[in-house]
Amino acid sequence: MSSIVRKSIANGVSFNSVNEERFKTAKISVTMFVPLEKSTAAGYALLPSLLAYSCKKYPDAISLNRVLSNCYGAGIGAYCRKMGECLAMTLTISGIDDRYTMQGEKISPELVNLLCEVIFNPKIENKAFAEEDFNQCKRQLIEAIDAEYNEKRIYAISQLTSAMCENEAYGIKRYGSREDVEALTAADMYEYWQNALKNSRVEVMMLGSSNPNMAQKIIAERFSQLQRRVPEIKTEIIKTPAKVKSVTETSDIAQAKLVMGFRTASAEPEDDTVPMSLTVAILGGTPSSKFFLNVREKLSLCYYCAARFDKLKGIVIVDSGVEKENIQRTVEEIKNQLADMQKGNITDFEINSAKLALANNLKSSQDTLSGTEAWYIGQMLDRKLSTVDEVVNALNSVTKETIVKLANTIKLDTVYLLQPNSSKEAE
Repeated sequence: MSSIVRKSIANGVSFNSVNEERFKTAKISVTMFVPLEKSTAAGYALLPSLLAYSCKKYPDAISLNRVLSNCYGAGIGAYCRKMGECLAMTLTISGIDDRYTMQGEKISPELVNLLCEVIFNPKIENKAFAEEDFNQCKRQLIEAIDAEYNEKRIYAISQLTSAMCENEAYGIKRYGSREDVEALTAADMYEYWQNALKNSRVEVMMLGSSNPNMAQKIIAERFSQLQRRVPEIKTEIIKTPAKVKSVTETSDIAQAKLVMGFRTASAEPEDDTVPMSLTVAILGGTPSSKFFLNVREKLSLCYYCAARFDKLKGIVIVDSGVEKENIQRTVEEIKNQLADMQKGNITDFEINSAKLALANNLKSSQDTLSGTEAWYIGQMLDRKLSTVDEVVNALNSVTKETIVKLANTIKLDTVYLLQPNSSKEAE
């Protein structure tokens, strides 16, 4: 599997290169990490798409797409994600690898320079982004927020997180609130852009077979011109809940969404996050898990029941879709399955099946450049960077005793229920 070479190129800026010759494409990304705060989440969430929309040199979609087409159909991407209690704003450009150009020309310098134009030289008018571009990107972000509300499974998980971590930064939604987005102005976004460049931790990644020295030099020169301050990026870890909270909402839905949040003692930078990921997979992360085989298949209490572990925050989220009459039984059976695991009732089949499933998922994540990039970006806040093979080896060495020990640190914190309203039940 691909390994990574990492160098510091400016204050708070690291350049990461992955030599990868399996693909015909190359990819370069710049990710800016900032603390997750309610007052700034909406603005930072909007910024990547606004930067990717146009730039001063190519001031509209037509001119920008023309130059991308001339670069063998290159493409620019932008997204924002929540990682622990920080926001990660990423801009990427991908295109043909230098080995496959028709005349043997080097396309990578053009890709790097174009990405830098987008990031460092946007279309600014009187210390504000162009109003038309701003309005378009703002509308799209509001639509994305509305889409999450309309997708009830995603909405329920988001609501659980907000309720469980209501006094923690982790409870803030990755896009901020709809109201905060609506209140943004084009002049506000100019300030967000300036702050992101000067007050963030930056991770640059270059994947492909091209020599990374050129890209490293170009990007280092851009960032070295800025007076930068690197913020402290950290996530508050709460290992034991004070009490179990319960939150219920109603909606115009036919199937209830039950989401349960648990605290654990495992989170970065602790050494047991890999064993905990296996523990959670045995509990509810694979088709051979306890939740799937017992809660869903054997007892037919729900349509789905899955568990996921956030290693940066140290929490486990279990979500399921259930009929109203099965809600309480599902809650109790999820607790029973966890209690059964905590007593050591785990078979070799369950352990080995989970190891095999996780290893397969990890290895298949490297089947694309985007998957490889996501693998390493997902570790940028970790104590160290690991290859997929290193993590698979760590998984395979986990013992049953370790799994039982970690299972006993999983404590219920919050139960969230989104249930059908009375009018929907009457239909």
